[in-house]
This record gives sequence, structure tokens and C-alpha cells, in this order.
Amino acid sequence: MKPIFAFSTAITAITLCTPAEARQTEAVLHVSAVVEESCSASADPLDFVLDTTAGARAHGQASIDLSCSGPTAFEIALDTGQNGARRMLDSASGQTLAYEIYSDAARNVRWGNASGVDTVAGAADANGKATLTAYGATFANVERVASGTYSDAVVVSVNF
Repeated sequence: MKPIFAFSTAITAITLCTPAEARQTEAVLHVSAVVEESCSASADPLDFVLDTTAGARAHGQASIDLSCSGPTAFEIALDTGQNGARRMLDSASGQTLAYEIYSDAARNVRWGNASGVDTVAGAADANGKATLTAYGATFANVERVASGTYSDAVVVSVNF
């Protein structure tokens, strides 16, 4: 009979227990995002076609395109180039050809890298796009310029 007694004790223990209450707790999950401004720049080549007569001067222009994460204020600076003082170098002859880059079509306002002095400020549109034009001019030379291929590389820096 012991097995029956053990079974009945187990049934009594089950029936005397109160059912477990369902409990709940809550927490708040905070969700946030930081969208940082970003911009990238590209520049077309600034090409000049110059004849070799004394005093010859040539003009050229190139686009600088910005693509930003949205409407963004910016300032663009142009350095003096890899040859210094805005000079193109013909590696074959070693001769240089002076030039300048301007922010206006009349070629009166020099575009340089002194913040707030000769840089160009603006804002990308609602789609994050902006296009600026760099206007170039070579200087008239007193002596004839040797024929050749002159080049320089100017760094475009965008601060935003």
C-alpha cells in the first residue's frame, strides 16, 4: 500500500499549491542615430592651349563637383600646386609656365588657400550637390615659351 499513499501525497501537494502568477516587466529601448556630414569632391582638368609667341596668354576653366550627405555649408581651398607658386613644369625642358586660378569668370578674384581670405564658401543644395567653376589664366611671358607639355597638380581641399 505504500505506493498508493505516496501517490495520494503527491496529488495533495499539487492541489494545495497556488498556480504561478504571470508577471511582466518593461524596459525602454532608446533608439538613436548620428548622421555625420560627409562630402567628396572631384575636379575636371584645367587645360590651356597656348601658342609660343612672346606675351601669349591663355584661359581655361574646370568644374569642381561636390557630393555631400545633404545640404552642407563648405569652404573650398586650392593650394599652390606641386611645383609651387602656381607654375606648370615641362619635364622635358625644365621650363615653367606661370598661371593663376580664379573664382570669377573675369579672372579678378584669386582662388587660394587662406581661409576666409581667398577661399570659396558655399552650400550644397538639398540633394547635397554643388558645382563650382575654377577659371585659369596663364601670365604673359616676356620671352618665348618653349613648346612642350606643361603640368601641375593642385590639391582641392573641402572644409565642411
